[in-house]
Amino acid sequence: MPNGSGEKAKGAILSRAVQYIHHLKENEARNIEKWTLEKLLMDQAMGDLQAQLEEMRRLWEEERAARTRAESELDVLRGLNGPSVAPDGAASASDKAGDGIPAPAASTDEGDSVQSGEGENSRPVKRPRKD
Repeated sequence: MPNGSGEKAKGAILSRAVQYIHHLKENEARNIEKWTLEKLLMDQAMGDLQAQLEEMRRLWEEERAARTRAESELDVLRGLNGPSVAPDGAASASDKAGDGIPAPAASTDEGDSVQSGEGENSRPVKRPRKD
């Protein structure tokens, strides 16, 4: 009888091994299906992100071009209304503050106020009377 019980034990072990192999194959099939779906979703997300990136690059280039145009227009306007530059590159006396706005002309009459030309905090200065 030892042979019969040994055969039963071997059969039970083989049966359990077969069940385990089937279980592994089912898990593998489920994992492959899950990974395939995840890959498709990731590919779709990557495609969406690539499209967004291209759109942002296009908008960036449009904004950069608009900024360049605006800066060019500003340079032209500054050239029309800006300081008159002497041949040596220095600003004229009418634009000592360097802000592109000419200072008011100084009066030569006695006692008139004169622009001091010291920037934002400048105040009119009284000239001393000449006797």
